Amino acid sequence: MKLSLLQENLNTALSSVSRFVSLKSQLPILSHILFSTDSGRLKLSATNLELGINYWIGAKIDQEGTFAVPAKEITEFVSYLSTGKIDLNLNPQSLLEISSPKAQSTFTTSTPSDFPSLPLLDEKTAIELDLKVLSDTISQVAFAAATDDSRPVLTAVLCRFTPNSLNLVATDGFRLSLKEIKLVNPIKLPENQESLTLLIPSRSLQEITKLAKSSAKLKFGLSHDSHQLIFILEDLELVSRLIEGDYPDYMRIVPSAFSTKISLDKNELSQAIKIASVFARESANVVKISVKSSSLEVSANAAQVGQNKVTVDAKVEGESLEIAFNYKFISDYLSICQGDEVIIELNESLTPGLFHDSKDPHFTHIIMPVRIQD
Repeated sequence: MKLSLLQENLNTALSSVSRFVSLKSQLPILSHILFSTDSGRLKLSATNLELGINYWIGAKIDQEGTFAVPAKEITEFVSYLSTGKIDLNLNPQSLLEISSPKAQSTFTTSTPSDFPSLPLLDEKTAIELDLKVLSDTISQVAFAAATDDSRPVLTAVLCRFTPNSLNLVATDGFRLSLKEIKLVNPIKLPENQESLTLLIPSRSLQEITKLAKSSAKLKFGLSHDSHQLIFILEDLELVSRLIEGDYPDYMRIVPSAFSTKISLDKNELSQAIKIASVFARESANVVKISVKSSSLEVSANAAQVGQNKVTVDAKVEGESLEIAFNYKFISDYLSICQGDEVIIELNESLTPGLFHDSKDPHFTHIIMPVRIQD
């Protein structure tokens, strides 16, 4: 292989691709990035067997070829080079020679045939979506998924497609986010199915929003064996395994009626939670919310720190009550709310609380309460 390209383009590509290598795998090749020429461009590939990426960049290719090189070292090295043209040459001894105006280096490469092949998209299953709509929805939902693998199915976002809608659900067992999107442009599902349900790892969805940047449309679909999902943007592909298993019947925990409804200013509630967090951090992150006739009292106490109470004006309909939550869950929710007002619906101190964003009627968030210690 022999080619020339710009340092800034290669540096950007390596920064993205290197996030998908596996440094702890029993397969040493998974700590490498695969370089290969492809239809007049340079393709960089990496995988940790759960997520994989193909990333294309422009290059002047004088000789086709392929090689694998350790990700950590090549990424760090290229980041230190000055901007401008650099030359890559794989010599007959399978050593990678990299030359820039002021630096010449040689890297040992590995056999490219050892690198796992990434699956191709089955075009019959392809779906196109507006990327901004999907990205906004992912930010509202994916944070509620579990981050540990004790129950793998909870690390996924349940995505249910119909020709005219998309429902996304995520839960870690303590909170749940649910968003429904009405599609402006109907989509055609594979083999004219009425619906399609996929369990997509939360990290995969978050990664695609990071990588998308300026793209307007996202194309995605299943691999030919239906075990993986391929996201396609202009210059990259992200390959994700799908999670298998039975997703919890989340509608069972969504209350159908409420005895108390509270409307209040999002920023005032956010400030009250921040103040309470100083004390709550020393007492299992618990904040107590006391619902009065026209206000909300947010309090927390810790034996070794002290205690506090903050009153927030609110419009209250229904009965007064006391309930406690993990303050981090409330903070996470408030950070992605778009409206100025938050609506909270409650029943009893040990039943889930429903949180609504006044600006988005199709977004629902549920937080499980914490038992109040007498």
